[in-house]
Order: sequence, then structure tokens, then C-alpha cells
Amino acid sequence: MSYKGGKGSRSSFHLPWVGDQSILKWAMRCLMLCVGLLLLAGGRLFAFDWTLIKEEGRDYVPITDLARFYNFTQADYSADRVSLSGPTLRLQGSAGSKELYLNGLKFILNFPMTREGDKVLISRMDLSKLVDPVLRPAKIETEPVTTVVLDAGHGGVDQGARSLLGNEKDFALDVVLRARALLTSAGFNVKLTRDADIYIPLELRAIFASHQTNAVFVSVHFNWGLFSESGGIETYCLAPRGVPSTNTSTRAPVLELADFRPAMGNACDAENIALATAMHGSLITKLGAQDRGIKRARFLVLRDITIPGVLIEGGFLTNPQDCVRVANPAYRQLMAQAIYQGILTYNRAVERGRGSPETVAERTESPKQIRDQTSASIWDPLRSNAYTSPEGIR
Repeated sequence: MSYKGGKGSRSSFHLPWVGDQSILKWAMRCLMLCVGLLLLAGGRLFAFDWTLIKEEGRDYVPITDLARFYNFTQADYSADRVSLSGPTLRLQGSAGSKELYLNGLKFILNFPMTREGDKVLISRMDLSKLVDPVLRPAKIETEPVTTVVLDAGHGGVDQGARSLLGNEKDFALDVVLRARALLTSAGFNVKLTRDADIYIPLELRAIFASHQTNAVFVSVHFNWGLFSESGGIETYCLAPRGVPSTNTSTRAPVLELADFRPAMGNACDAENIALATAMHGSLITKLGAQDRGIKRARFLVLRDITIPGVLIEGGFLTNPQDCVRVANPAYRQLMAQAIYQGILTYNRAVERGRGSPETVAERTESPKQIRDQTSASIWDPLRSNAYTSPEGIR
């Protein structure tokens, strides 16, 4: 190192050398190595060590891991039952059952929960494709929607389910027209697959929906059953690839070749279950009907679309009580309001920058109960005092 001073002179500063390299280059390399080691250590620090257990050829995860990851503060493992709770969340289920309750809202799992020794397990597919998107919708990489495609089921020569008080195609169209008015007034761009009593092939409905951008698809139907005792509301979204549909009466999951075929709609798996949850919670709360659960299926209008989509069944026309309710215009107006509120819930849930709680799963017995709380909206993420425990979990 040398320095020369004086008028007209030039100064120079030389860093020491290490071997045949400047110490600056050597120091920079050391710094980069240290940064790399810190990033690697940070990644390991924040990673969660999930326990994977193989059962019947499938990966399962202990419920205890789920409880730790999602910060449930209380846990009860009585016999085969599981009950987890936290500041804003409750989860209930049991080994041997496909029924899972999140904040009182019923979900039908792809595979039954099971037990190994003293551990109750949930399938890895259900954890990643159902539980996580529902509990952490803000992690979904999507934007709030501005366009809603409303699909009135059936139409024209296809009457759908029938009853003495009316047909499914007419009830569905009436609900869609009412929902369009509400959504349009709120500033949404609304598209209808049909606005009159005409027959539209399912393939054309899917193509039409897929041409919309920043949109979701809501198909409105009413149910039919072999037995008049069947009643209530159920909501469907597309089954993820590699899992069976849950719209069958078979208790044990049966995988078929079709379950492994790729579908366009599976690109939106996370959005699909989040939308179904928001919509179903809104319907159950608004209509006060029996909760038949959020289910998975491979209906063409869900399988062949490129935007998030759900299909709702607003009641059984073969059930005496449901039939009378569906035939009442006031019920169909409430159903339209529930669709509108479900869209708002979905948008709030996926909007980035929101703090906790983020869950879209919610159910209450009394709208007045929520209006009396500080949030003044039943569509905000639930707090613990808005939870209603389900009866008779199997």
C-alpha cells in the first residue's frame, strides 16, 4: 500500500493481495458463501417436517402434524374422533369417515381418515387439495374475479328434475336471473350460458365459460333422489386428478382409469375448492337448509373449463319440504343472494395482503348473531364464537 501527496501529484490505494488475487475478490467470494449458507439455514429453519405414512399405497399425514402446522391450540383425540380448535378455527372428524367439519361446514374427503396405532391420519391429497386451500386461501396465486359466468342447468327439451310444483330448468333460470341482477348492481361483469328456456349442450357451456377472463363459473341445479327422505344442499367442484369422485354412495373409495386422466379444470384445483367453500358456506347460512357437504365430481361443465367453477344443488325436488321451499320465489331470491355473497367471500379470501384469519370456511345458525358482533358481516372469516358444532359426526 502506498500514498504520494503534493501539488499535481496523483494518489493511489492498493488493497492487500492474497496469493495472486486481490483481497476484495476474496472477500466478496466469502460474503457470497456466507449469504448462501444463511439462506440454506433459513430454508431449513422455516421448513416444516411432515411425517408421511404409507397406507394402502397412499401417503397419509398424522392429524398431530396438521394441528401443529396450522397452529391449532387445543386438541382432543378421543377414541377415533378428532377435535381441534384455535382462535378462529375448529376441525372435527373421525377415523373411518370421509366427513370433515371445518368451522361447522361439512366437507366430504376424497379418502376416509384412518388410524395407525395411536395416530389418526388424513390423506396427503386431502391435506394439499382441500385443507390447505381452505385454511390458507390467501396463499392461492390468483386475483379477485371481476366476471361471473352463471349457468342455469338444463333447459329446452331437457327439463331436469321434476315435481308437481315445477321443473328444475325453470327454477334454475329464475335463480340465475335474480343473481345476475345482484351481481350487476355490484359492478360485476355477468355472463349467462342461457337466458331463456333453450337447450345448450354441456360442451358449449364449457367452451363459453373458458373464453372469459378473470372469471368464475357457477352452475345452478336442483336435485333428485330415489327416496323422498333425501334433502338439503350440496356443492360440487372438480375432483383433483388421482382421486375418486365423492358423489357416489360407495363408502370405500374406488379409483377408476378416468380418475387419472388430465382435465383442464384441474389447473384451478385450489381456486375450485376455495370457491366451493365460500359458495357452500353462504348457501347454508342464508337458506338454513340441511348441509349435505362440499363434494367432488367430474361433471363435464367442471372438467372442461379453464376457470374456477362450482356446481350447486339447491335442494331436492323429490323431497316434500325442499320442493315447497324451492317453488317459493322468496327462497330463490335468498339463493341468488347467497350466490352473490359467495362471490364476495371468495374475492376477499384470495385477495393478497390480508392478515390472519384467512379461512373461507364458515357456518352460523343465526345471521343476527353475527350482525351483533364487531365485524358486522357474516361473510368475514369466522371467529370461534360463530362456530356451531355438527351433530352426530360418524
